[in-house]
Amino acid sequence: MNKCAMVTGGSKNIGQGIAVVLAEHGYDVAVTYATSEEGARNTQKQVESLGRRCFIYEAHLEKPDEPSRVINQAYADLGRLDVMVCNAGREIRRSILTITAEELDFLYQNNLRNYFLCAGAAARLMVRDKTQGNIIMITSVRAKLAHPDGFYYGSLKAAMEHACKSMALDLSEFNIRCNCVAPGAVWRHRADSAFIRETVPLHRSGTPRDVGEAVVYLASDKASYVTGTTLLIDGGLSLPALLEQENAIPWKYEGWAEKRYNQAMEMM
Repeated sequence: MNKCAMVTGGSKNIGQGIAVVLAEHGYDVAVTYATSEEGARNTQKQVESLGRRCFIYEAHLEKPDEPSRVINQAYADLGRLDVMVCNAGREIRRSILTITAEELDFLYQNNLRNYFLCAGAAARLMVRDKTQGNIIMITSVRAKLAHPDGFYYGSLKAAMEHACKSMALDLSEFNIRCNCVAPGAVWRHRADSAFIRETVPLHRSGTPRDVGEAVVYLASDKASYVTGTTLLIDGGLSLPALLEQENAIPWKYEGWAEKRYNQAMEMM
């Protein structure tokens, strides 16, 4: 029987890479998209060219009832669910001086609550079916490293990694494993800059395929004794606490403090 996986945010970049690599390893796949139907259909075309089924769904996972709805629909279409990859999310970079309550809610709903609701809906199906399944959450190297303007996004990713450990304990009795994959600098359509080559210890940015291969490994029997962990896919970026983009060091630039002061005063 074919194994089946669901990937949220599978219309582009990391999500698309995960879906395609899963298909290469024999999985039928379901993916969600929020805005890019064209991208989702491109994912579907790539998966189907590999001889695997692919279902696509528009889903706005920040809405509280949406994760359960779309996962149940994917289960009905696929016929089973072996792997749940929580990948869909949104990023806003803000300073503590300027972030608003609306932005805090937006990031929480898109980058933490959405993951928990998706994981819970998938886990209930796996428990009911007695499936030895896998829940894999895509976090970020930013969960490990402090970045200016990233205090909340990074903290949500760190919270997710902590939660993964508790979820792994919670689900171990049902033979369901739960792990995280934390990408570093990953780009699909961008040539490596001199800054990346000099900064990342492996001298290149990551690719969606790099992340996909990590997901496939964690979902496989080769990782059958691995649960509650985070696999960093960052080319060594986090080892010496380096930053993956030049503008992540704002205090190097003239006028940075004055600009930040003016932004803060506008919030008064």
